[in-house]
Amino acid sequence: MIFERLEELEAIVERGDLEAIEKMRGGRGQSVRYTPPYIRSALMLSGHRLRHLNRLDELEADIVILNLEDGVAPSLKPLALRLVALFLAEARQIRSKTVVRINPLEEGGREEIAYLNAVAPDAIRIPKVRSAEDVREALGLVDERIALHLSIETKEAFEALSTLRVESRVEAFYLGVLDLLASMGLSQSIVQLHNPTMHYILARFLMKSSVQGVLPVSFVYQEYTDTEGFENWCLLERRMGFHAKGCVSPAQVEIANHVFAPSQEELEWARRVVELFESDPECSGFADEELGFVDEPIYKNAKGLLERFEMGS
Repeated sequence: MIFERLEELEAIVERGDLEAIEKMRGGRGQSVRYTPPYIRSALMLSGHRLRHLNRLDELEADIVILNLEDGVAPSLKPLALRLVALFLAEARQIRSKTVVRINPLEEGGREEIAYLNAVAPDAIRIPKVRSAEDVREALGLVDERIALHLSIETKEAFEALSTLRVESRVEAFYLGVLDLLASMGLSQSIVQLHNPTMHYILARFLMKSSVQGVLPVSFVYQEYTDTEGFENWCLLERRMGFHAKGCVSPAQVEIANHVFAPSQEELEWARRVVELFESDPECSGFADEELGFVDEPIYKNAKGLLERFEMGS
């Protein structure tokens, strides 16, 4: 827990005393940082819920998204913004990459970015992006220390996926599938495990993101009590090539972390490939009874897996 006791802060929140929250923070920004070597789970936390924020230092999610947009009533957004800043400043341990999901730029997002620049979370997530011009505007507003993450939830953004990484600070895309379907005029009823349209949406999102070197985070499964359904989506997406999924509960985080982690067999295979390939400086390929034929692309894949997951752990 970040605060041992929440009574004082709860009373301040009850009064809606923004000035008192600012005073508690004292102008400080995020206090500690952690970059996970391998991202599997991205957990959404509402920025106005004190008891959820107070567990920020205990969470197992690789990314924690502190949400100021959907799920936060308009009247509570100024409060949520200041609470997010306070908890980031007070945390003495964070085992997640911290991302703040702001409101659309034209709906208060510009002002929220100006406030968050002093707080310096690891990244700011921009919703309702439509074009590369939107991304450039956001990059111009966000402090250079802070990365940019994008919600892909409009038909324009989905069509323009190949053009949205206009700078290396654009690190991740999140598939907002329900908003995307609404933008396209498609029924949300197609969000079914074996629906071919969903498979196309996921595959296109994955490939367009990966080609640019951007982390593709698959959509949030809203039925948080249906852990079996969530796991089935994770298993499908892992087979497709994803290794990160949006989550709305710690139970979903646990499942995603397990499903998307490389197995011991995969890691042992990668270690063996790297060991054999690097044992001969002149090696360009070899045949092995257990591994089959190994050439440079296979070696690079194995080495990348170890660097992302094992060597960085």
